[in-house]
Amino acid sequence: MVLASPAARAQKLEQIRQSVHTAPPSDPPSETPSKKPRRSDSSYANDDPLSELAGMVVWSVVAAPYYLPYHIFDDPFCNRFGSYCQQRDEIHWKDTEWFYNSTSYVASARAQVDYGTNFDGIQLVGSKLQVDLPILRTTLDASVNNYFEELPGGGHDQLTLGDANLVWRFAQSDRTVWRSGLGVNWLADSHNDIGFNFTYGFDALVIEPLAFSTEIDLGTLGHSNLFRSRTTLGAQWRDWEVYTGFEYLHLRSADLSNMLLGVRYWW
Repeated sequence: MVLASPAARAQKLEQIRQSVHTAPPSDPPSETPSKKPRRSDSSYANDDPLSELAGMVVWSVVAAPYYLPYHIFDDPFCNRFGSYCQQRDEIHWKDTEWFYNSTSYVASARAQVDYGTNFDGIQLVGSKLQVDLPILRTTLDASVNNYFEELPGGGHDQLTLGDANLVWRFAQSDRTVWRSGLGVNWLADSHNDIGFNFTYGFDALVIEPLAFSTEIDLGTLGHSNLFRSRTTLGAQWRDWEVYTGFEYLHLRSADLSNMLLGVRYWW
């Protein structure tokens, strides 16, 4: 067996950079397909029931991630989302006095900083801020991830990825919140790029005092599609949470996985 030398090891951040900045190769032109004979109107009429059934199945699959959490978990009288207070007997999200005393409407926020590594020369320093507003259960959501890579020949590489989203908390209770929204992805480098982002995720109080969070981002960035998943499990004490988790990032020809360790503050 022949092992690859360190110099031959792929540079992950450069792969991300090339995926974002460089257009994929175009496919060779295909031959023009022969024109199929036109079916009669009666043939189309016979297909209508199957088409309607297929449409209902597709619609059910698309709507399920929203309808089911709303039907099962939503509390129409719950309009705030805070942190868990370990000293209370019952499990619920803490009512943060700072916001309650400083404004006439309900609002809360979460800020986090974390460190990640793939145990192969890449490190991540990330941050995220979410501000929950009372207007239609909307949330302002923004994150910044700084990636650092040790190069095989010496030296370091660095780039920054981030996003900003307007999110709707479509199902919310004193134990969980489900959210989804739209926004933009961006890359800060010698050449900057932006793209579209769709986000979906939830937070849940599992058992005293554990909090489980997961989210998925789907979108574009420059010339590449983007997929990112992030899952954490943390222990809360008062307004603080210490968590560990996993993040996976995919951009066309680049994949990057990182174990995470971070701190989140709720207020």
